[in-house]
Amino acid sequence: MTTQSVDPRTGLSFGPIFPDTSREQSASFITQAVDAYLVWMRTTTQDRARVLEALADALDSHVEELVTLADSETALGIPRLTGEVGRMTFQFRAFALALKNGISANVVDAAVDAPLPQGHPQFLKTYRGIGVVAIYGASNFPFAFSVFGGDTASALAAGCAVVVKAHPAHPQTSQRVFEIAQDALAKAGAPLGLVGLGHGFEFGATLIKDPRISAAAFTGSRTGGRALFDLAVSRPNPIPFYGELGSVNPVVVTSSALADSEKFVGAYLDSLFMGGGQFCTNPSVLFVPADSDFTSQLADQIARRSATPFLSEATKKLHDANREVLLIALKGEVLAGHAAPEAGFFSTPEVVIVSAKDVSGKDALSIECFGPTGVVITYSDASEVIEILSDLEGALVGSLFANVTDSDVPVLLDALSSKVGRVAWNAWPTGVSVTAGQNHGGPYPASTSPLHTSVGLDAIQRFLRPVTYQGLPSELAGLI
Repeated sequence: MTTQSVDPRTGLSFGPIFPDTSREQSASFITQAVDAYLVWMRTTTQDRARVLEALADALDSHVEELVTLADSETALGIPRLTGEVGRMTFQFRAFALALKNGISANVVDAAVDAPLPQGHPQFLKTYRGIGVVAIYGASNFPFAFSVFGGDTASALAAGCAVVVKAHPAHPQTSQRVFEIAQDALAKAGAPLGLVGLGHGFEFGATLIKDPRISAAAFTGSRTGGRALFDLAVSRPNPIPFYGELGSVNPVVVTSSALADSEKFVGAYLDSLFMGGGQFCTNPSVLFVPADSDFTSQLADQIARRSATPFLSEATKKLHDANREVLLIALKGEVLAGHAAPEAGFFSTPEVVIVSAKDVSGKDALSIECFGPTGVVITYSDASEVIEILSDLEGALVGSLFANVTDSDVPVLLDALSSKVGRVAWNAWPTGVSVTAGQNHGGPYPASTSPLHTSVGLDAIQRFLRPVTYQGLPSELAGLI
């Protein structure tokens, strides 16, 4: 099979055709990656930091070219994509700085000359890259979560080699980013084969089944991610699979937060429809007080919202199927924006409004409509919100808009934190800062590994394997 770019605005194919990576090519990529890993894992953290910075500089020098190409494949827009290139390169610089500051430094536990259990020999705890990592690019972030996105940055920082499966929604962008990065890696003296790139559905499955792959990272749909997860854990030598499989992010609003409901509704729609609603952190389910004027303001404002294109035909089909299930189950009032044009992969922005008493216990709320469809639930008492939250599946992030003096704040914070990996106070869930305190993960299906984050400096921990040396003579420390 083959992959070719498709313009989401028109639905027309264009550009070069990429043949699927064969099993023989896949094996060759992994062989090169293994050889590169054996060299890369022994480089100093300072040298790794230098290479990461060189990658960031090279990619930054091609911003205009990359953004124009990505917009033709994704229709995400020049401003959004320009910012995303900056996010991509910032991640590499952030990990470079973290390496310089000792993020993976050894830990020396000096010997204690005393009887057990207090006494013990010296322990030297080290961290080494886990091996060759398989990375699966996401559709909605052609830079920050793709070939040289955060997963690749954190894996390289850990001392791992990487083999990436390009996403079919932006094959040209993936290939061009890879070419620029390969040139930068060679000039910086990185080992040949440190990063490989392949195309095609079968390549993704072949990659994760290869016994030389030591870990995998994925951002995408539950169907695709779960299939890869099952392959990863059913191997003769199971490997960690760090998957983000979708998220329905609950947002709870109390009466005190709606002093300016017109402004609040506008901010809600901006967050909900950001990137055409194709954000894993968009506010999918919003709880508002039934006695507020939120819904009347919503009806007025959504009518002025324009249709936006999906990233691909496959994304639109999945959204439309999930939307139909959601509407049938909820039987709520649908408020809609401008009708979608017939050409391309567009969809009408819409919000379903339903009363809390009609949705408690309904499984449909956990369906992720990856696109411009949201749910607003009107509630009369916080207990209704808590009951519905208890039935939701795990999510990446939840938000609480309230005043610190609201009596329901403690129970609502507790209910949200039991379901999500990040709780935002008086802030919309969209937008994920790359920083030391970030956590981008959560209970399944938000993540297959809720103990880890895929964004922020702690993302490196996914690919570091601790090795402790007991009683090692100081003369041998230089060999480690």
